[in-house]
Amino acid sequence: MKLDGYETLIKNISIDLMHYLIQQGADRELAEDVIQDVFVKILEMDIILPPNDIRPYMYRMARNQYFDRYRHQARFKKLLQLYLIPKADRPLVQTTSEQNDQLAKVLHKLAAKDRQLLKAKYLDNQSIDQLATQAGKSPAAIKMRLYRIRRKIRKVLGDSSNG
Repeated sequence: MKLDGYETLIKNISIDLMHYLIQQGADRELAEDVIQDVFVKILEMDIILPPNDIRPYMYRMARNQYFDRYRHQARFKKLLQLYLIPKADRPLVQTTSEQNDQLAKVLHKLAAKDRQLLKAKYLDNQSIDQLATQAGKSPAAIKMRLYRIRRKIRKVLGDSSNG
């Protein structure tokens, strides 16, 4: 099989996967991120899978990646609610974890604009486009800013997971 044909096949499967993830409840942004990761991983593999094996493999990989990201976002959102919402407005959540205490310190050390960006994205559920319009920046700049904030938080917490 020519490599060009292989890339085209992967691209077509990726489009189908995008629709599948959206049908399963993923928002478009998350589905795009998952598909991009799967696409890149498939292209970086040292082996070329036969055409009849590539589709199920990509679906499994996408499903697993989606679940991982969904769980990570849910955990991240819960922690942000715990530490970014004023105490009077915050739901009662019991926590004694040393990592949660570290997260609180990290979030309080962040610049106010970074905390506001996290709150708008994860608690207020604003889209990247909405955030970009409000900030007068490109969506790519907002995505990169969020990525850097999350990376900074993970680095301080010693977490090596994605997302």
